[in-house]
Amino acid sequence: MATTKHTAPQVTIAIPTYNRATLLGASLRSALAQKYNDFEILVLDNASTDNTEAVVNSFCDRRIRYMRSATNIGLFRNWNRAIELNHSPYLVILQDDDELLPDFIWESVAVLERNPTAAFSFTLAGGIDLNSEPVALPGEYPRDGLIAGTDYLYAIVNGANWVIHASTVLMRSAVLDEVGPFDTPHSNHSIDINLYYRMLAAYDLILIPRLLGRVRLHAGQDTQRTFGSSRGTGPLATMAERCDAVAHLLRSDRANDASFRQWLADRFFHLSMRRSALTHELVPELNLSWDERIKIARDEIVASIDPGKTFILVDEGEWGAEIAPERQVIPFLERDGCYWGVPADDRIAIEELERLRGMGAAFVVFGWPAFWWLDYYSGLREHLRSRYPRVLSNSRLVVYNLEGERAPAGAGNDVGTWQDGMRE
Repeated sequence: MATTKHTAPQVTIAIPTYNRATLLGASLRSALAQKYNDFEILVLDNASTDNTEAVVNSFCDRRIRYMRSATNIGLFRNWNRAIELNHSPYLVILQDDDELLPDFIWESVAVLERNPTAAFSFTLAGGIDLNSEPVALPGEYPRDGLIAGTDYLYAIVNGANWVIHASTVLMRSAVLDEVGPFDTPHSNHSIDINLYYRMLAAYDLILIPRLLGRVRLHAGQDTQRTFGSSRGTGPLATMAERCDAVAHLLRSDRANDASFRQWLADRFFHLSMRRSALTHELVPELNLSWDERIKIARDEIVASIDPGKTFILVDEGEWGAEIAPERQVIPFLERDGCYWGVPADDRIAIEELERLRGMGAAFVVFGWPAFWWLDYYSGLREHLRSRYPRVLSNSRLVVYNLEGERAPAGAGNDVGTWQDGMRE
């Protein structure tokens, strides 16, 4: 019986670019160095005014297809051109200042071919500077291997800070045809995140646990302006996408569980509040001033905690003991009664909380400067939520009574049995 030789699927490496001639050459060289037989490189020049075209032409390689826009159409439309012009089963959008390592396509295609439920794969990435020297690249990764899309979305809603670098993502074109191209419901700084979450509402993803891409960090890039500056809009965009992740989970089969819906509702209220707080930083007149919020928070603490009681204050060291007269305030974390900084992980946070509770702390108060703790330290949050009644929750304070008993199921403090089915 005759056998059919398997043909490796073609891959398109799209490189949207604008005025990056000095860095584009390195990206192109990394793409051409792929240890894979069938790929094309699609350079999408967004009407650059430098010598981008000359850099591309200097390679004289038939695998490079150069497309220049007559006018600048913006990053969003240029990235969507990559999808429109792609005719391969797989597509990667390599940013014009990043680099791929030689095994990227080979390994990415291999895992996607073995896992047809995955919409895309991504890999570990290393940071480099303008001189291609290694630099620290912030961000965390999930476990490697196949990850259910709703597991990933759950983790994001739960507070995970997982990062997917666009240049290390190989997307399945058939899924792009189904879910649609990039969109900007919230920001043009998070169009990649928005697309990934839409894919993960119906498909899985795969993390390849190898460093197969390099992300270049420098002052001239959009990421540094939007995420690296004090008034950057990147965190606001990310929070908006997390709110969308809640909606995707509400549409999933997991939402058939009432306790999971209750948990999603609690998380949505929190994420929506944090989104508004980030908006307030950019539009100060949108909400109460800092001084007004402090005065109201002080009144609320006094009304919630009786005189003579001791409480733990989680405030990033910004408020101090004077926030609540006639009550003993313990900073968190603390050493010898002084603020010590943030805990390294959930385990330390929970151990320290319980240690202080054993020494007589009756309440724990989270002030708005530390509301990010309720995302990042999800284990601490669920520890409190499952064991102690929440006596106050608003845009200034979240207060748990450490002397009280666990609230009954359905009262907003029960984690629910839906967590038992989460994949390890």
